Amino acid sequence: MSDNNYIRLQRANPRLLIPDLEDSEDSKTLGPIIGYAQEPLLSLAKACEPLVSVVDHISGCITEALANTPDDPADGLTRDESASIRLYTMEWTGESRSLYSILNHTLNTADRESLRPWFKYLKLFLTALARIPCEPPTIVWRGVRKNISDEYPLGRELVRIIESSPKGTEKQRERKEATGQTSTLSDSIQIS
Repeated sequence: MSDNNYIRLQRANPRLLIPDLEDSEDSKTLGPIIGYAQEPLLSLAKACEPLVSVVDHISGCITEALANTPDDPADGLTRDESASIRLYTMEWTGESRSLYSILNHTLNTADRESLRPWFKYLKLFLTALARIPCEPPTIVWRGVRKNISDEYPLGRELVRIIESSPKGTEKQRERKEATGQTSTLSDSIQIS
């Protein structure tokens, strides 16, 4: 492999590889999404108008997303920005595919022109994601139901990727330990 090809592969974002070609020599990165950033910021209903023929039942789901979003969201986003995130995360009922399923499929196709109906929604949605305030680093306490203290030396900071939900505050954890409901060691995970 030439040095130029190696550098190109090093810079390739694996999230942008076309899945069917990922393991072949012909794997190609997806082209950039050009044009959505120039769209005006619109209300959620206006931003989704081009999607009426693409996403089943989107009008009702827009109404539901807006109804479940406060007029003045606490995170500093506008109601429409916050509702655009809510709409993305909603599961459709019945046989219809959800907005996120259709959008993610479309984002992974090589035909970038198929994204054009999504541009107005993408502008609102990506603007909302960019405006979400960052959280300061947090320690999350996680209890386990057996003694695992021998597996972890004292004083060493532990960073783990976990697939379970955090369970309460440090005070709640201490209370559970005192009553024997968890192990004598809880993971302290620094999130940054």
